[in-house]
Amino acid sequence: MQTSSSSWSYHRLFAAGRMDLFRFVEECASLGLHGVELLSNHFVSTERDYLRSLKLACVRRHLTIAMVSAGGHLTVSDDATREAEVAELERWFDVAAFMGAPRLRFFCGRGDELAAGGEALYARVLDAMQRIVAFGEARGIVAALENHGGTTVEDLLRFRRDIASPWFAFTLDTGNFPPASRVGPNTYACIERAAPHAAIVHAKFFDVLPDGRDRDFDWERIHGILRDSGFRGFLSIEYEGRDPDEMSVMKRISGYLRELVGR
Repeated sequence: MQTSSSSWSYHRLFAAGRMDLFRFVEECASLGLHGVELLSNHFVSTERDYLRSLKLACVRRHLTIAMVSAGGHLTVSDDATREAEVAELERWFDVAAFMGAPRLRFFCGRGDELAAGGEALYARVLDAMQRIVAFGEARGIVAALENHGGTTVEDLLRFRRDIASPWFAFTLDTGNFPPASRVGPNTYACIERAAPHAAIVHAKFFDVLPDGRDRDFDWERIHGILRDSGFRGFLSIEYEGRDPDEMSVMKRISGYLRELVGR
């Protein structure tokens, strides 16, 4: 396995204007990570000159662009709104293609909306996803659905079955299965069920101990589950804890994960 970081790990610094994607790339290189995950809301432009400069910054620091991460809200009841979401995702596939990213993260929407909408809404969301996957296939990019917004492992696996494309896989977020941000009775079982279909893994950390481990999520166990599933890709750190010192926390997390995957 390899290590990367989502730019979301520094979202407070981005919001404060003290971090941009170029500084983020520098920080990931200084942490000894193998790659970067670039969030769409952290791009200040999608003009070619900006993208070209950002891509060169990654190349110069020997960092793989593991994924470009977009959003998406496909479970809305309004068809026009959903179509606008699909069109926006197509735009981000074009950005990912230019950047050379082999994966694009996207969201389904909200699990409660999907459940409330029944089979009729599921069919419309499935149609939207099939077109999204086709956008990726045409550009040589895997469409990587994240378990986000209360979507369950059953939701993910049903979409996986019904789409049945090698260009569709998961952004497996270890902290997002219900109950999100906490270890529940089925957390590790859900990770195990999703792991064989993961294109990338969000290594979610919340309450980080001095040695870089998470207080509640057992990363020794998670690493073992991923290894046993055959996953060999990126563990992309996504820090969502309350400590405002993101730089210091990320140094601890990255050191711990680099040691874990190096065993």
